[in-house]
Amino acid sequence: MGWVLVADRPMSDRQFDLGIDTASDDASLALFVLDGPEPLAVKRFRPEVTMSRELLGVLAEFLADAGVDRTEIARIAVTTGPGQYGPLRTGIAVAQGMALALEVPLAGVGRLEADASLVAPEGVATVVAVHDTRTGPAWAAYEVEDGLPRQVVAPSVSPVEEAVERAPRPATWTGEVSDGLREALRVRDARPRDAEGEAGDTITPVSQTSQTPRAVAIVRIARARGAFGDPAAVDAVYLRPPPITPPKPRM
Repeated sequence: MGWVLVADRPMSDRQFDLGIDTASDDASLALFVLDGPEPLAVKRFRPEVTMSRELLGVLAEFLADAGVDRTEIARIAVTTGPGQYGPLRTGIAVAQGMALALEVPLAGVGRLEADASLVAPEGVATVVAVHDTRTGPAWAAYEVEDGLPRQVVAPSVSPVEEAVERAPRPATWTGEVSDGLREALRVRDARPRDAEGEAGDTITPVSQTSQTPRAVAIVRIARARGAFGDPAAVDAVYLRPPPITPPKPRM
C-alpha cells in the first residue's frame, strides 16, 4: 500500500488532524476535526505480528471507518519516544512518509509528556512519567496544568534508586511503574522526611489514568505548542543506544 502525492488538493478540503502513537504495545490512532476540541474517532490496537507489517493496514481501515480520505488530513502528530525501537521507528516513518506525500506539517511529541498530560487534565500537578527498560526506568518529571505538561526534569534513564531520589516530591507516578520502582518509592517514603507533614507520592498506572489513548494526547499537545512543522525534522528520541547489533566485517 502506498501514499499518493496530492499537491493539487486545495488546503480548504483538508480538515482533519491525525495522531499516530506506536511507542508501546498499546498503540493508538486519533482523528480530530481541524481544531475541534474532542476526537472524531479513536482506535487502540496491538499488532498481532509486527507493527511494520500492520500499521498501514490498520491506519487505512481506521480512516475508512471514519469516512475520511487521507487527502483530507491537514496535520499529523506522532509519538517520538522513548519506546520500543521497531514499533517506534515504524510509526515515525509512516507519519513522515504520509506527511511528505500529502505535503502537510508533522509534529513529534514525547511519549513521557503525553502520558503525564493524561494524569491531570485539569488543575496543576507534578507528574513523573515512566517507560520501563531493561537497564532501568526511562523517566521525566512535568508540571501539568490543564492537560499541558511543562518539563521540570529532563528525560533520562537511571537506576531505580537514583530515579526516586532525583524526582520532585510529592508527585504522581504514571506509565510503566515496575514492582522494583514501587518498592523503591515505598522505602524512600518510609524514611523520616525533612519537611514535616510532606505528602507522599501516589502511583497512577497510565492504563487507569484515563480512557483517553496517547494518540489523543499528542495531538492536543502539538496543537497547544504550535509544534506542526517540517516532517524531515521529526526523529525518534533515544535515551540510550538502540539494541542493534553492529554488522560484522566481511571476511
